[in-house]
Amino acid sequence: MARSKRSRSEDTSSQSIFVKVVEKYLVEAGWTKQQLMAEIKVGETQFYRWARGDNVPKKAIVSRIAVILARRLDEIRQQLPHDPFPASDEIDGILNELLEAAGYRAFVRGKGADSSWYEIAKKEAWTLGYTSVPKWSEPPNKDGAKPTGLVIEYAERIGRLLGIHTNWKYLDYDQMPLAIQERQVDGIAPFILVLPGRFFSFRFSERCSEDSFRLAALISPDHAGSATCLEDLPSKSIQLLYLEGELAEWGVAVLDSYEKKSFEDDKQAISYLLATAKQDKDIIPVFLVDSVTGHFLASENKLKIMNVETIDLETYSAFAFHPDEEKLITAVNSAIKLTPRIIKSVAEK
Repeated sequence: MARSKRSRSEDTSSQSIFVKVVEKYLVEAGWTKQQLMAEIKVGETQFYRWARGDNVPKKAIVSRIAVILARRLDEIRQQLPHDPFPASDEIDGILNELLEAAGYRAFVRGKGADSSWYEIAKKEAWTLGYTSVPKWSEPPNKDGAKPTGLVIEYAERIGRLLGIHTNWKYLDYDQMPLAIQERQVDGIAPFILVLPGRFFSFRFSERCSEDSFRLAALISPDHAGSATCLEDLPSKSIQLLYLEGELAEWGVAVLDSYEKKSFEDDKQAISYLLATAKQDKDIIPVFLVDSVTGHFLASENKLKIMNVETIDLETYSAFAFHPDEEKLITAVNSAIKLTPRIIKSVAEK
């Protein structure tokens, strides 16, 4: 595809940025400009033309530079025998950086192994994703303020142990896998529950909370009667309510004999439950949630909370990272061992 035309001033600016990025890598590689140009089989004067903005390096040349630099940096960074190709393993990140500096759209999505770790080490800061979970992580009331909650305090404590500053980025649940995949954030704060299906998207830390999470059922007291668990209710009348991407979505997949209805957030689910309980006596709406959140919602909305005995599941909350962030996981797990876990559950607050 042909490149769009740019003004001479735009070319000069972008090319000088490209040369600065290349020179940054040359310093670490211990090479001169002349050595690099000899390695990529391009005349030395071309480098100075790029710096002046006289012409634009072709994408093929940018890719060639990324490969040659990665090979050289492997020799500099490698720790034999355990890590022989540290730069080559993150070559997609190097290539993206060079392409963008040269004025092209980066076409390799994502970055190499441990790329977040290297960025955090360089910036002495990390960015964690979070969403709204009552008492655990709640957005600020005004612009410029930081979020609050048990998880926010805990994550910042882990950051201090690592010697880094914590920045925050609000995400919906369904945005989190892509944000991790594309390294928009370095990790997700430890309110996310460890579930088998989530290992396709995340790599989890050690557990961060003393609370254990189980599946629980919220129901209107008028419908509950003397029932103490979901299984005590007439199954033909039950309609299971759940939030997509949450523990309950896994639960309803196991409890496949019931009618099901999904919602985007707990407010919608609770409103539907209360309205249906008043208007339709033939349907028993039951909102499935994790037990910790369930205690909070039951108290706030005057609902009864019951066990789900069919599913014997117990899980925990943890940090979530990109699957290729082994060094970051190791460091965070070391910090987790040095500080108490989150010990007060939502129900106790």
